Order: sequence, then C-alpha cells, then structure tokens
Amino acid sequence: MSRRGSRDPGCWPFLVARGRVVGQRTLLVPGFLAERGLSGLLRDAITGSLTQEGESRHAEASLPDGGRIGLSYRIVQASPPGAEGVVLRDRSGRPIELAYGVVVTGATGARVRIPVADAELPGLRPMALEVFARFLADERAFRPLVSAYVPVATLAAGTAPVPEPGPEPARPAAPGRAEPGRKDAPAAPVTRGSGDVVGWPEATQGRPRAAGPPEARPGLVGWLLSLLRGPGAGLWVVVLLAGWPVALVLALALALRD
Repeated sequence: MSRRGSRDPGCWPFLVARGRVVGQRTLLVPGFLAERGLSGLLRDAITGSLTQEGESRHAEASLPDGGRIGLSYRIVQASPPGAEGVVLRDRSGRPIELAYGVVVTGATGARVRIPVADAELPGLRPMALEVFARFLADERAFRPLVSAYVPVATLAAGTAPVPEPGPEPARPAAPGRAEPGRKDAPAAPVTRGSGDVVGWPEATQGRPRAAGPPEARPGLVGWLLSLLRGPGAGLWVVVLLAGWPVALVLALALALRD
C-alpha cells in the first residue's frame, strides 16, 4: 500500500554507506526526511550483515511526531566504480557495504514489505550505485542527495529516477565581518593616496581632536632677527653697532619675559 492507500504503492529510495575515509552516513535521503533533518534515522534502523541473492530485509523506525516508517532494503558488497566484483575497502582494510532500498510511509506503510531484489526492482540498484560513485569522487565535500516519491512500478520497470541535490548547509558568518547594508557594519579605514591607513572614521566621530605637539619657541637668534625685521629696526641697528653686549642683554631679557 502507498501513503494514500492506493493499489499502486509508492516509496522513497535511499542509500546508506561509508567511504574509504569517512564513516557511515545516509547518502540518498527521502525528501520528507531531508526537510526535517532526519537522515540519520535510516542509518540507525539498518541492521544485519550482507543479504543473500534475491533476499530483502525489513525494518521499522519511529518518527519524532509519533508516526512510523517502513524500510525494505538489501546490504551488498561495494565495488569500485567500473570494477564489479572487486571488493572495495576503507583505509583500515575493512570491506565497504552498501545498504540500499526504499522507505514506505502511511498508517500501514510501516508494515508493508516491498521486495527490493534486483529482479523485482531493477531500477533501484543503478540509482544507488550512481549516488555512491558521486560520493567516492569527493567524500568529504559530498552533500547527500534527495530522492522524490516514486511509484514502485517505475522502479520495477527498470527506470532509475534522478536524485536531487540536497540543501546547502548553513555557513556561520566569519567573525568580525558584518553583512552588507547593516548599520553596524564597520566603516572602511581612512587612507592616503598611497594606500596607507591613517585611521578609522568612528575614531574621530563625536570625539575632540587630540592636541598637537606644542609649537616650538624661537631661540635667541630668532628673537634678534624678529627685532631687526620689526618696527624700530633702525634703532636696534644703532644699538647693536654701539654696543652689542648691551643689545645681547636686552634681547635675552625680552626672550625670558615672554
């Protein structure tokens, strides 16, 4: 029976396996489980060793909302793509196994047993092998694929549905980086034409400017030059010519007074 109780049952294909370097995981996830983040439910429900030729195994699993699903599956020895019959092993030397089958839902779906042997559903195994080959190409970067609800008759006719890409995992924002357009986004640094950073805008907004270094006071020579250039310069020339020691004392007194 299908989820709607029709005579033409439907199901969701799935595949569970591990790779050469990564552990056991669900590689092909029924859409309704992927949407709810329950792909691990299938991995935990599968038990047992390799199935015999033509054998199908059945299991049931409970959903968080209280419903139940039924799994009909096979466990077979994995082979490298294009090398049927060769035992594929992980980096520890253990043989890799594939658990593929279908999920059935509904009030009585958990108790439905669907034969999933190659002779019964010839379209199921090619679909699982295609997904597994994609997984082996880049195990760490592989995103689980999603299967759609498909009539059992489609798989029995030898048609292998094309799985859909899974949802993109959420990526946390990098620390210190704000999204474009946000008011709390940090302003760009103030730079010179050469590109050297000279400060940040928020460092000067609403703050008093720092006092610069004190102006240098003119020395004795500077005072003498200012006297010769200012009003009464002629008188100072006469004084200097008449007695430069006196002029020197007067200039020094003026400098110390200011």
